Amino acid sequence: MDRMTLAGMEAVLSPEGSSSAKQHKLAPRRFKTLDGVRLGLLGNSKLNADAVLLAIGDLLKERYALESVFIRSKPTFSKPAANDQVEEMLANADVLVTGVGD
Repeated sequence: MDRMTLAGMEAVLSPEGSSSAKQHKLAPRRFKTLDGVRLGLLGNSKLNADAVLLAIGDLLKERYALESVFIRSKPTFSKPAANDQVEEMLANADVLVTGVGD
């Protein structure tokens, strides 16, 4: 590893980096295909978020035999979805797509 002089001090720099941030595992993949699933679309009320999500829903409907598409929007982008909205999405969707707009 190369050594570098910084402000009169010798330092060893590593390109590997490090992080103390906790690693999170992805949710297990329950579906091998979207055929037959109930798709949920959750917008965040930002400009264009609903339009983008609707376009994604349309593309997925063309490519897969979705059972249904359930669409909701959060009242504001600055706060998490309310518990009742989360419960409604869980009750009506097997797979959820959410996103931001602008």
